[in-house]
Amino acid sequence: MSINPALLVERTRQRCEQDFEFFVRYFFKAVKGSKFVFSDHHHQICAALMDVYHGRTTHLIINMPPRYSKTEIAVKLFTAWCYVKNPRCEFIHLSYADILALDNSEAIKSVIKSEEFAQLWPELSIKANKDSKKAWGTEQGGVFYATSAGGPITGFGAGKIDDFTNGNGFGGAIIIDDPLKPDDAYSDPKRQGVNRRWDETIKSRFNSTKTPCIVIMQRIHEDDFCGYLLKDEEYKFRHLVLEAIVDEGTDRERALWPAKHSLEALHAMRSKNSYMFAAQMQQR
Repeated sequence: MSINPALLVERTRQRCEQDFEFFVRYFFKAVKGSKFVFSDHHHQICAALMDVYHGRTTHLIINMPPRYSKTEIAVKLFTAWCYVKNPRCEFIHLSYADILALDNSEAIKSVIKSEEFAQLWPELSIKANKDSKKAWGTEQGGVFYATSAGGPITGFGAGKIDDFTNGNGFGGAIIIDDPLKPDDAYSDPKRQGVNRRWDETIKSRFNSTKTPCIVIMQRIHEDDFCGYLLKDEEYKFRHLVLEAIVDEGTDRERALWPAKHSLEALHAMRSKNSYMFAAQMQQR
């Protein structure tokens, strides 16, 4: 049975636009060359991001262990998918190191510049005269700016002014991925410096009161950026906590991502450094 190539492209395009998880699978394979195998926590992350996209959640914190695909899904592929849905999106992306934020920026562009992406959305492209790692834009007026959590963001804003307010839907977001590295968690000046940035700089970068903020990080200190945001009475963050050992200490214990760490491996990790494990793996 022969398949009409044009029909296949159209069906794939529709499926990618309608189903973010399908988009993740399709473009992870296209860019990385291997399958993305979903675990339960990946579905939870995607569902939380869809709540943000559809305006059901404005401020979101996801706490989860390191190297559990948080950046791949919530920064790289979510941003690329949002440009498919609205090429005029305006994003600001922050991470603890400039090089990490810039690498994520390049990864998003690699999706948009891929042959597979161009086949599905030939009209969506990156502006030729605005294509640096730190700042780039789409031909349709979208903007992406990446820097460290302590870097300058003056002159840039996130979200279209009329997003959600006038029924225009999602128009971009501020996405913060690990704003402080674990080694700096014990330094009061460094930890407090990142926390102060929220009030002194980051808050002023929202173009609309409806512009979402997504924070993805591991817990590293009780007064880390997550702890600081949860105490902010001005912004009410939805808090999704994904623990490496689900139902720890009960007879229902199981590994969050068995393909990454078995329950036995997690127990061994905990026995070596219980403080690190409680924070970075269990989000306490």
